[in-house]
Amino acid sequence: MKKRLDLWEGAILSVIVFGLLGVFLPGKGMDDLVLALLSVSSFLFGIFVAFSIADRHSRQKEMRETMRVSDAYVINLYHLSKVMSKDVQKKIHKHLDEWLVATMDYFLKDHHKSDPLFSKLYMYILSIKPKKGKQSLVYEEMIPLLFSQVESNKRVRYLSQDKITVAEWSSILILTGIILFCLFYINTNSIFSIFLVTLLATTLVTILLVLRDLDALYWKEQKWIWDPVSALFQEIGSLPYFPQDVIDNKRIKLKKGLKYRGATYPKPYPDLTGKKVKIRVA
Repeated sequence: MKKRLDLWEGAILSVIVFGLLGVFLPGKGMDDLVLALLSVSSFLFGIFVAFSIADRHSRQKEMRETMRVSDAYVINLYHLSKVMSKDVQKKIHKHLDEWLVATMDYFLKDHHKSDPLFSKLYMYILSIKPKKGKQSLVYEEMIPLLFSQVESNKRVRYLSQDKITVAEWSSILILTGIILFCLFYINTNSIFSIFLVTLLATTLVTILLVLRDLDALYWKEQKWIWDPVSALFQEIGSLPYFPQDVIDNKRIKLKKGLKYRGATYPKPYPDLTGKKVKIRVA
């Protein structure tokens, strides 16, 4: 079930709502006090939002870089495991796949919930007894990759939980409310005034939705989450795995004909009990 209003849905809904308010709720025209209030609140809103958006963009960039480096560690572990025995190779692949699947089952802010499966991978690789020669040399390369992956996991956890505070959101929303009040107060109910007020009010809401998506790490997620994840599964010889809700809600666009594993969850998040995985074709 979809619980999130998309950016374009929010913008369209805003045009309709604010357009109707502009027509049926005429203002009282220009007022010096209201204009002064509009100026001050707009100035403060601009400062708060500009800082917040810049900070969220920086956070998302760091998250994106951390996750791609993490992908490289996974791919290296997978290919290095091919030097080991067939049994070891299969078990490493199994542990890698199970851990990556777990990271898909949880939201980014709950990335740490997949740690138990990463620990299984970690402990299994530590328990390997490589033969002398090539296997021993490769094994020495695998251990630092594990250590680096632990650091990446911790970094992802920190970044995903670095959210805009309630106080910051409250300040931004209060300023937004003041600006909207002022805009509709000075609305003269002329066609031009209604159009201008609706346009400005919709722009305010759109900016807030962009900030929301950046804070929730939804902004441009197709390019920096879903496409790389799909490629990662394929590079380690597994079918791509996604929560089916993500696909049904059109948060991800799969290439036509792509074979993947879609997971459905009968119980509310984060309870994964009864999870069902079905192989599907996009």
